[in-house]
Amino acid sequence: MNIKYKFSSIALLAAALTFSSCEKAVEVDPRQSIDMSTALNSRENVNAAITGAYSRFKSLRSYGRDMVAFPEALADNGRFTNKSGRLANEARNLHNAHFGNWQIYYYAINDINLALEAIPELNVIPAVTEDEKKAWEGQLQFLRALSYFDLVRTYAYDPGTGSAVGTNDKGGVPLVLSGVKSLGDAVLRLPSRAKVEDVYKQIYADLKDAEAKLGNIGSSPATASKQAAQALLARAALYNKDYATAKEYADKVIASHGSRLLTASGYVNGWRNRVNPESLFEVTFTINAENNGVNESLQTSFTTLVVAGNRSQTGGFGDLVPTNSLLADLGITMTALSNGASSNGNSAAAIASRNTDVRNQLYELGTAGRGAPFVETTKFLGKNGSINLDNTPVLRVSEMFLIRAEALSTVGSSVFNEAAARADLIKIKENRYSDYAGSARATADLALTGAALRNEILRQRRIEFAFEGHRFFDLKRLGMDLVKAPHYSTVPFTDYRILPPLPIRELDGNPNLVNNSGY
Repeated sequence: MNIKYKFSSIALLAAALTFSSCEKAVEVDPRQSIDMSTALNSRENVNAAITGAYSRFKSLRSYGRDMVAFPEALADNGRFTNKSGRLANEARNLHNAHFGNWQIYYYAINDINLALEAIPELNVIPAVTEDEKKAWEGQLQFLRALSYFDLVRTYAYDPGTGSAVGTNDKGGVPLVLSGVKSLGDAVLRLPSRAKVEDVYKQIYADLKDAEAKLGNIGSSPATASKQAAQALLARAALYNKDYATAKEYADKVIASHGSRLLTASGYVNGWRNRVNPESLFEVTFTINAENNGVNESLQTSFTTLVVAGNRSQTGGFGDLVPTNSLLADLGITMTALSNGASSNGNSAAAIASRNTDVRNQLYELGTAGRGAPFVETTKFLGKNGSINLDNTPVLRVSEMFLIRAEALSTVGSSVFNEAAARADLIKIKENRYSDYAGSARATADLALTGAALRNEILRQRRIEFAFEGHRFFDLKRLGMDLVKAPHYSTVPFTDYRILPPLPIRELDGNPNLVNNSGY
């Protein structure tokens, strides 16, 4: 074992023994963080620990940027503009240009484990009530499930796809369910990669416990709720190809909160609100101390605009913009250049036409302040009062209809029902196309069956969640190649670049860890 790197790895893990982070989001208020040198022996400290756990997800490596932007760059939704150089390597799928969220998630997991262990031992006056305990534990279990779900879908092949890659499949990620409190504990903890199915079992267990303990979603989706747990379990079950459970939990959310699905007339304004009305869980950025700034925020990553429709004021860089194929799926047609070729959204281009899908109204030509303009997404436009300050929707109610539709339309699914799948697809399109009722599109959809039905459901997933961090993970869980023409070369699903490397410091400090192939 390399002692030098072992020490470095343990030192980093020891840094996780605090419920504070180097991230600005956690430094803004000392009362929102707690050092483990102070025992979790009060309500205030437990609440601070939970706040700190939420704050981990504001990291740039998590939902501050990478878990949203990288899935668009690595897949076929986004191409880089080279206006800052950022996201260029990910868009080209270069060696080592991939997710690097291992550290932030295992820090979060350690925070959560320590808090879960402390809660039953908390001895305060007045005594902790059962409702308090449930609320604390439910939130922490939801966040641990989210951490493990993001880790396993990032670093491992999804259930049912490993056979396609043979020896490239190295298993899941380490399952660590108890907290590390000292360097001595860290020295003794050298976990290996658990089986993917075991990681999913833990995700299911945490989310079912969270569902039982948490109350209904309130006015803000900033904290975990019963519906957030149900929605995440529906998504995890879809990845796990457990279609019956995916439908069961999508059913639950739709039954209680399906009415949150925005209509065509309200969809665009929903994205202009501080909180998206469809959101079941968001990672919130509320004060300027949490602002990720002009270099790496989601706003600057996706658009040069400061205000929708105003091309005279330049803000960010617009590093990642829609590919030709995404523009086509969105129903956006570009003007032609003098040689008759499509302008593809750049070089003094203009949008020639749009179809009646209101989702394409969140895409418009950016400014020329950073160079040639491109069509950019305006889903993130500093909605929280300052440029580059936006909440990140993680779970939206529209996903529940599309999860259920996919589960119902997949051949071999125990809940296979094409008529019901078609109904969910139509529900989404009724709420997204301004002229859907009685249209030729609606008539054609009524006739969809088999592969055509399933492909249209997947196409609607692409359109609905473009630039929200889904596309790469959807293609990966389905074992599909990353077809990136004409911008870049196709990346076959069997290519090692589908998975990122494990961090070198973890490999050198833990002989029981096996790296992913190709690194």
